[in-house]
Amino acid sequence: MSVAQISRNEAQAPVEQREALPLRIVRRLANSRELTLFVLVVALALAMTIVYPHNFPTGPNMRAVLLNLAPVGILVCGMMLLMIAGTFDLSVGSTLALSGVWAGVVAGWWGWPAEVALLIGVVVGAVAGLINGLIVTRIGINALIATLGTLTIYRSLTYVTAGTGVTPISDSFAEYGRAADPVLRIQSPFWAMLVLVLIGGWLIARTRFFRQFYFVGGNPRAAQLSGIRVDRLILIGFIIMGALAGIAGVLGAARLNSAVVNAGVGIELKVITATVLGGASLKGGEGTVLGGILGVLFIALIENAMIINAVGVFWQGLVVGLVLLLAVSLDRFKTAGRA
Repeated sequence: MSVAQISRNEAQAPVEQREALPLRIVRRLANSRELTLFVLVVALALAMTIVYPHNFPTGPNMRAVLLNLAPVGILVCGMMLLMIAGTFDLSVGSTLALSGVWAGVVAGWWGWPAEVALLIGVVVGAVAGLINGLIVTRIGINALIATLGTLTIYRSLTYVTAGTGVTPISDSFAEYGRAADPVLRIQSPFWAMLVLVLIGGWLIARTRFFRQFYFVGGNPRAAQLSGIRVDRLILIGFIIMGALAGIAGVLGAARLNSAVVNAGVGIELKVITATVLGGASLKGGEGTVLGGILGVLFIALIENAMIINAVGVFWQGLVVGLVLLLAVSLDRFKTAGRA
């Protein structure tokens, strides 16, 4: 190579580097689902602030958005753990309702202390998760069929237990769902979600035990051969999922001071959509709680925009379904690109 050619290459190098910078940014966004979602959430929030300056960036609306996303956010923590392990739970909405109803029955009909009712509601959720896990791991039924069946069973048990529901429950019970901080005045379900997200995110990302879920989802056979008790881990994941559904159910019942038998109907769609949006792969082995919560926030902002525009509730479900299809398609293309 001549001296002139070397000089020309050196002169062109900065230009090539400048041209490659946007490509590097796009590649970084494509490879980091959390970063992509964060950018989309910020962009969507800014756009809504500009378009709806008198409706969106107001205190009451912000509190409503954060409070409404709380149950989905709580459930996403458990669903992300299951999907990292390569499985999922479709019965979370029914488990949520069953837990809330049992808490309502204990506090409202039996007159037991609110704390006992809350604990029983969470235990009911954990037992429901245990049953799901045993069906999947011990009987060997596919999680799709197993939890689709228990979705119907748990919902039926909810109606059998409380008929049309428990309304009202008790003032002491309602206080656990209605208590708000003195500064932002956001009620307790949001703060409970935030605590669970921080704890769950740290456990999955930093602790040796929960890191095993990635190995199980990535290659169950290899994980088994390496000494990991795969069925035991999956069973624990289902129990955690059920307990989180119980927490969401009792907090929802406390906030309304009413155990509603149709609570949580269709919430599994939002939970799975947010989880896949947040980076969970349908094949397992991927995902973070942070990504899942960003997915929840993204869906919540879209729904809030539709509410501001008085879009019908049926159209809202259509949009969430389309977002799920888009998220699954992105996961498919990502997997195909690696292959």
